[in-house]
Amino acid sequence: MNRTLSIFLIALVAGITACTPEYKLAKEFRESPPEFYLHITPPASLFKYNHKGELVEDLSKMSPAQQDSALFYSSGFVQYINDSLFLENYVNGFLDELRNLHFSVYISHEMDSFLLAQPQSYELFMAQVQLDEYFNTFEDEEYFFDTLFYKKFNLDAVDFSVWLELSKFGKTGSAKTVLYSSHMASDNLEGEFLVDPFRQDVKYTYTVDSLEVEDVYHIASFLGKVHASYLYDFFLNQYIAFHLPKGFQPLVYYHYNRYRNIFTPVEEERFELLDGN
Repeated sequence: MNRTLSIFLIALVAGITACTPEYKLAKEFRESPPEFYLHITPPASLFKYNHKGELVEDLSKMSPAQQDSALFYSSGFVQYINDSLFLENYVNGFLDELRNLHFSVYISHEMDSFLLAQPQSYELFMAQVQLDEYFNTFEDEEYFFDTLFYKKFNLDAVDFSVWLELSKFGKTGSAKTVLYSSHMASDNLEGEFLVDPFRQDVKYTYTVDSLEVEDVYHIASFLGKVHASYLYDFFLNQYIAFHLPKGFQPLVYYHYNRYRNIFTPVEEERFELLDGN
């Protein structure tokens, strides 16, 4: 496909998307957004787990309490993470981005009577924030001289997961929407097989950009901002679904990029909705 045809097709698709009812409603939401008020309850603690059991000798012979202790003190990350600092980075990133997206955000309970009077007032409870440490397997293989050469590495990795409970503020028995997201970060390995065709010698060369404890704190701040944007997207797509003509279902889920001021369809870069009560 030549470059001119590619540009034409991209422009055509963009033009078609911009004409859909979903896109028009997304622009309407951005240009005249409802006034959202969020009362946020920060997480009380950080749950931390190390899953590198293969590094602990005789782990299976230990009691559950001994296993937890041995795993914690053999970890490369979770034992060194200051819970308060990690949560502070996450919550501050979350609040800052919400305000950048023009949400009215409150934490103090002194605002209860004010928030009860607002039609779009919500309670957001950060029910659980969790950090899991484990090995992420990296594998590479390639054929040389009719022989399959194979390399395998265990890279350090962490998973950062959150469960957020969203409900109408001040309404006893209000149904809760549980929003879930999980993100993985790991060592970054770049490698390749190098072959000497005359000696038929194959070597694997690689470099590793290792994940450090300080990186985990930066990840917390970054994901706070990401999850705030996911929350905006949740309200955006709820608005679209509610205002579509009767009988219509949204064909895409939109993400709003405030830096570029554009909407893009996404599949995985969003909150997963879990069963609430």
